[in-house]
Amino acid sequence: MKTSLARYVRRALILGGAAIVLVACKADEVEVELDVQQLQSAADGAEVMAEFEAVFSNLGELDNEQRAQVDAVRDILEQYMAIDDFELETTDTGFEVTIEGEIPVINAPRADHAYFIAVSESASLPAYHRVALQTGDDFTAMEGEMSAISFMLSPDAHHPTKFRVDGESSSLLAPAAEVDGRAYLLYDAPLEDRVRLIQKDGPFDRVGAGFFIRLAD
Repeated sequence: MKTSLARYVRRALILGGAAIVLVACKADEVEVELDVQQLQSAADGAEVMAEFEAVFSNLGELDNEQRAQVDAVRDILEQYMAIDDFELETTDTGFEVTIEGEIPVINAPRADHAYFIAVSESASLPAYHRVALQTGDDFTAMEGEMSAISFMLSPDAHHPTKFRVDGESSSLLAPAAEVDGRAYLLYDAPLEDRVRLIQKDGPFDRVGAGFFIRLAD
């Protein structure tokens, strides 16, 4: 029995090492930079672009096969997203991938884009707009291509997210958000210059990050 257990553990370690690249493709954090003017333009029907940065990290050294997988992931991402920079760096404990690019901000509940920011009038909060990071129709195709490389590379639909919102608004509401190191059941405050909202774990793993904002009084 001990021999069987040892064989199982050894096999698990081997398989785990072979699939170390971007396990489940869940980011440590995705940061999206928005401003009120962008959101107002999107609400009025224009498609604008917001900058984002996503950081992925993992333990262990990369071998040649894994580096090839990272290159393949980069090629796929560039087909489906506006990628400006893709950096692979070795760290003391493993490696880190940083992706920078742009994401569409649109007034639509559905879109072709793999990921997009949806800006829409809130059905439950009159005078507010709902701003949410969502997946579009291309996400399924992108997911299929990445999974074909390795099932461990199947991308997550939702990631720990930080919104940086610049500008002014009479009210911004963000459920279960962390702001300046403090956690709020409901963050509710005027936007006077800039705020950074962090939303992650729990329900956010299933529905994604988002907030509500007054765009015009």
